[in-house]
Amino acid sequence: MKFASIKLLIIFLATLGISPISNKLLAQNNTAPVIPVEPTVVDPDVQIDLLLLTDETAIQVIDLLEQMTGKIILRRQDLPPTKINFNSRGPIKKSEAILALESLLSLNGIMLTDMGGRFLKAVPASNPSSQVPNMLPGSSFELPASQQVYAKLFKLNYLVADQTTLSLINPLLSPNNSLITFPKSNALLITDSLINLQRIETILKENDQPQVIREHVEFIKLKFVQAKDMESQLRSLIDGSLKSYLQGNSSITIDERTNQLILVTHPGNLALIQSVIDNIDIDAAPLTASEVFPLKQAKAEEVVKIIDEIITGQRKGREDDAKTAKNDQPKTDTPENLKVSDASEQTNLSSNASLQFSEFVGLSADERTNSIVAYGTQQDLKTLETLIEKIDIPLPQVRIEAIITEVGLTENQNSGLSTFEVLFQDNNSPTLPGDDILSLTNKILSTGDNPILFEGGKLSLRAILDITETESNVKVLSTPSIVVSHNEEGNINISTSRPIVTGSQSSTINSTSVRSSIEYRDIGIELNVTPLIGADGSVQMEIEQSADTYSEEDDVTLDQNKLPVIGKRTANSTITVDDGEIAVLAGLQKNTVTDSRTIFPLIGRIPLIKNIFSPRGPKYARSELIIFIRPTVIRNSRQSDELNQNILDKYEEGKTIKKYLETGTIRDIYMEGSRLSPKKKED
Repeated sequence: MKFASIKLLIIFLATLGISPISNKLLAQNNTAPVIPVEPTVVDPDVQIDLLLLTDETAIQVIDLLEQMTGKIILRRQDLPPTKINFNSRGPIKKSEAILALESLLSLNGIMLTDMGGRFLKAVPASNPSSQVPNMLPGSSFELPASQQVYAKLFKLNYLVADQTTLSLINPLLSPNNSLITFPKSNALLITDSLINLQRIETILKENDQPQVIREHVEFIKLKFVQAKDMESQLRSLIDGSLKSYLQGNSSITIDERTNQLILVTHPGNLALIQSVIDNIDIDAAPLTASEVFPLKQAKAEEVVKIIDEIITGQRKGREDDAKTAKNDQPKTDTPENLKVSDASEQTNLSSNASLQFSEFVGLSADERTNSIVAYGTQQDLKTLETLIEKIDIPLPQVRIEAIITEVGLTENQNSGLSTFEVLFQDNNSPTLPGDDILSLTNKILSTGDNPILFEGGKLSLRAILDITETESNVKVLSTPSIVVSHNEEGNINISTSRPIVTGSQSSTINSTSVRSSIEYRDIGIELNVTPLIGADGSVQMEIEQSADTYSEEDDVTLDQNKLPVIGKRTANSTITVDDGEIAVLAGLQKNTVTDSRTIFPLIGRIPLIKNIFSPRGPKYARSELIIFIRPTVIRNSRQSDELNQNILDKYEEGKTIKKYLETGTIRDIYMEGSRLSPKKKED
């Protein structure tokens, strides 16, 4: 096989007009033939019938290359051992054959460098720059393409000798190359085969040009949408559905001061982006809005508290639904599980959509104007308006009239209710004896039954007052009348504010003195009533009653301070009566002890013997607090006016008050029918 290859080489050389060595030398030596080199003129267009190399060494190929180029190739002794094969498969030009042989040497780690004149150098291609290759001063295209290694300095005018430019050139370099950057002079020194240098020069020539601005810069002023929000919308389109059209050639920045978009894009994209902006930047109703709801009857802070509880409950429901859906979601992403997940998500969305309020709703109370400031979607505000209208309604009121009496009890009386026995009778039954009334009252108070005592359903407060006028042991302490709203507390306080010593401090700077601290405390009768009006007209009343007494006779002295003894009587009850009926509260009794003297007529006044016939001794007295309460439901202003007129009719001054309310003056009222002079009346 070796001899056949050599024969082909000889045939090839014969076609070049070169005398081969004798067949005898070829038969005696297995090395490449030694061919006398003679100067020849290399014609690159000479046609070669066939170029066939079979397992040739690098030395044999270099020898052949010498014959073809007419140059002397200096070679190092450490050239890598190779076996080179090549078949032109037909005629080939000499210039193409030279390029093929140089390329085969380069592929096998051997590079050729031009030393000038008739000499070439063949060296290992491991470090081409260290072999001092020839520098190409001009264009690499001045030489025919070859695999010979040269060094060329590329000076850049517009490109920058940085990593960006290197990433453009590196793919074009051969494995054994050298590339050095010179940032200050903005140049690249590349050592590579001539054919690669020619490609690099072509690429750099096309790219090292003044940058042509292909993109269009557009300033777009927005009218209704904030520039920041529009930028977010456009970026989502660039990175999403319009990625294939806009990504890489479109950029957006904003100027918040002028609310403008600065759009840089290809002119072909401008119409598309402008269309998106025009359709978004329109005068549309905002998603959320604010509104103030003034209240007429209810308190703003209480209404806000009620609605907040509803909103909080719905938000918690959303969170629970989301957690449940997340826990129930299948772990794997199979098509079947994805369908289940999508169905679950749609169910949750449908459930949330049916809720009253969205996630944007919020409200707060303005106590100064008694208004509710709310914000949310339009549907949220409509729902809030409906709720507020239903809550902010006038509550029914109750006029509570009371007669507070104190009944002095005799030794035989267990309760002061017997004093009013004439009132406690039914139209169809005789008057109950006092003991029966007391028995009935005690039963009512002990069993918790409603203490409603009436005469034919029409017990009159006037009748009670008539009895107090005829009974000397009955005192009317007060006849208050108040109006209280449903579920609001009404207070009746009949007391005297008295000073109570709360502390004392001694001082001995000049002389011993005591300085006391006091506070005032109401001593008397206090009645708190909270009515609840039922739909059937009944009135349930939560009643807290207390009666305090102040006794100076029982004072005690502590640290030189006289401290009074305060007696306290309290009772709490809940009763239900019909509209206009009277409830009786009794049982708060008080025992008093006084030091008294019994005086006999005439004898008891004689100075020497009066102490004998008028002895001193304690006197015991009992009294009971009895309160009559009548609630009257007021459902509208007309009914309230009628009740006020009825009250005025009961008083002698009622006519005068009515005229004053009608005229607004006092002079005419005093002059009309007055027994006193007008001037005195005016004074």
